[in-house]
Amino acid sequence: MEPVKRVLVVDDEKGLRFLLSEVLNNHGFEVSVARDGQESLDKLEKGCFDLVVTDIHMPRLDGIAMLREMKWRGRNEKIIVMTGDPSDQRLLCDDIPNLVTSLFKPFGMETFLKVVRSATAGGVDRVGDGTGREVAL
Repeated sequence: MEPVKRVLVVDDEKGLRFLLSEVLNNHGFEVSVARDGQESLDKLEKGCFDLVVTDIHMPRLDGIAMLREMKWRGRNEKIIVMTGDPSDQRLLCDDIPNLVTSLFKPFGMETFLKVVRSATAGGVDRVGDGTGREVAL
């Protein structure tokens, strides 16, 4: 039997954190949540995750700064970035470690689940077209 995949969901919107957490829990994932980049770094210090799903624009510590800190700390979790701003050029930088894909809000739960399942299936390094843009699976 395959071990349960651990996912950290990071978003400052409480409703979205809850929705994504519930969807993932209902599909067999073990989920932790954080409301900003700083809280996510605290949770990462206490455990390992297979995947981090994070928003970019958050208070205290935004998603890009959080991902850069993860890289500096040598973290190797795969990353899915969520954003409402597909024109954010920071998504194209090389400072984002282990980026699997970007999901542009709003996105459907079926698309979300496909991307998460693909990212947590062994061997997938990147889902996308190489530009940080989401692609259909």
